[in-house]
Amino acid sequence: MPEIKITNATKKFGQSVAVENLNITIADKGFVTLLRPSGCGKTTTLWMISGLESPTEGEIYIDDVLVFSSEKVIDLPPAKRDVGFLFQNYVLWPHMTVSQNISFGLENLKWSKEDINRRVHELTELLRIDELLGRYPAELSGGQ
Repeated sequence: MPEIKITNATKKFGQSVAVENLNITIADKGFVTLLRPSGCGKTTTLWMISGLESPTEGEIYIDDVLVFSSEKVIDLPPAKRDVGFLFQNYVLWPHMTVSQNISFGLENLKWSKEDINRRVHELTELLRIDELLGRYPAELSGGQ
């Protein structure tokens, strides 16, 4: 996993401020939990990292590559950031297993089956969810 560095990131929706002056560095292979009340900007932060939402201000680096800068007018699209994330449950395909849900994006990127299987195994080993690969979303708890 790459190092992710967010510097002075702010995201406004009109007059509403979803994220204000966020500064965080997530180390390569680091594990971070965003734990705050609903509406505090957790999802918006993930969307900004992935490129699904552009910050109003600030910079985002992924592995020392500047992927967003309001000042330098840089905004790499999601497909060029080489990151992704899964929501807890509501964006998982209910008819697909955990393995199929994780593989879905990589299949769309035309990765080989061997590379997909290797990456899925790396991820599930890191998250310690290998035993869940054959389950469907309805068979998982919220934390899983």
